Amino acid sequence: MTYSLRSLRILVADDQGDVARTLCNALKRAGAHLKYATDGRSALDQISSNVFDLVLIDMKMPPDEWGGLWLLQQLQSNGYRLPSLVLSGEGSKQQVIEALRLGTADWIVKDQAGEELLPRCGKLLTDRLAESLDYACGYLPTPVAYRFARYVRMTDPEKKVIEGLHALESVLRFIAILGLSTTPARPLRAITAGRLAAPSMGTWFDMCTALADSATETAARYAAELLSWVAPERSDRSVIQDLVTLRNSIAHGRGEPSSAQAECLDGVLRRFAHRASSLWRAELIVPTSMTYDGSSYDINVCTLRGVGKPVPGTIKLTVPVISGNVFIVSEAFVPFSLAPWLVIDMNGLDDLRCLQFDGLQRGKAGIVSDTPFKYSDTAGGDYLSPVAHPEGRWETLAPWANH
Repeated sequence: MTYSLRSLRILVADDQGDVARTLCNALKRAGAHLKYATDGRSALDQISSNVFDLVLIDMKMPPDEWGGLWLLQQLQSNGYRLPSLVLSGEGSKQQVIEALRLGTADWIVKDQAGEELLPRCGKLLTDRLAESLDYACGYLPTPVAYRFARYVRMTDPEKKVIEGLHALESVLRFIAILGLSTTPARPLRAITAGRLAAPSMGTWFDMCTALADSATETAARYAAELLSWVAPERSDRSVIQDLVTLRNSIAHGRGEPSSAQAECLDGVLRRFAHRASSLWRAELIVPTSMTYDGSSYDINVCTLRGVGKPVPGTIKLTVPVISGNVFIVSEAFVPFSLAPWLVIDMNGLDDLRCLQFDGLQRGKAGIVSDTPFKYSDTAGGDYLSPVAHPEGRWETLAPWANH
């Protein structure tokens, strides 16, 4: 079987650099982007600052004697679900068993890696990409999961491309909302008042790149990290721009998508979903009530995950949050509100709608300081909510416009 690893990113952690490069020649020929680390610590540093689809781990490397086990332990304790494959030498069966216990997906005797590495990596990644869309529908934040679910259900090829473009737009919009919620307001490159008043897929993408390129705070860098799951390198952004162009062509009736374009879009969505399944470590919550015990807050929440109803639960935080607002919480940063970009229309816990910023409700007077935001249902319907947020007006949006 022939495996293509085009556009997939693999980290190779092995203290024998020349040997590792020789073993991985077949992966490179199959199209994989390879990066190398010479010990567990540098591998962990690379994983925390770059996006990878798979990590190959030599068992016997620094730190200490079995640095591969050390790396797997660190990945597990830090919440990474990045698939891994370990390379073992003679006399390391006990360590291989421990590696499997720590979550590695597969192992290869190093002496046999020259023949086995490509098919084993190829099968592992093929399986993960095949499962990725199910993960997106079940576990990603609701504003993104709904659109992935519609994409998965669609069977008509042309309509499936349209739903796929909507799914990609939902990802870009969500990333932009994270950036807008965590970055001090300033004019964004190429983002005019007119584009903000009626944002398109291209607007969301340009906002993502402008916000990500200048992210400095920890939470703001999280938005940049999500963009890297879509386009890991700046050169990859041209692929997304081509898909924006495709979306505009379809919307204006200027052509039908080709099979190559459909395949490209499917690959982008699956790679994003796979990376999210490996790296997403946050939750979207709506606090409903809160009590303080003198040191921390016990908060009843609804978690906006997947396409089902919000999941009730309780979390503990060291900072208070505002009931009824949408927050993103993670161990990596202080919780922050996504209002007024995401808001909730709630008539009890069984009737909760998550609404997203979708431009301005322009009237005869044009755009004035108190022109309210327009919101659309994240479920993808035509429902436009009369919900008003005190900050959901042009006055809040204006500082982002590049006049």
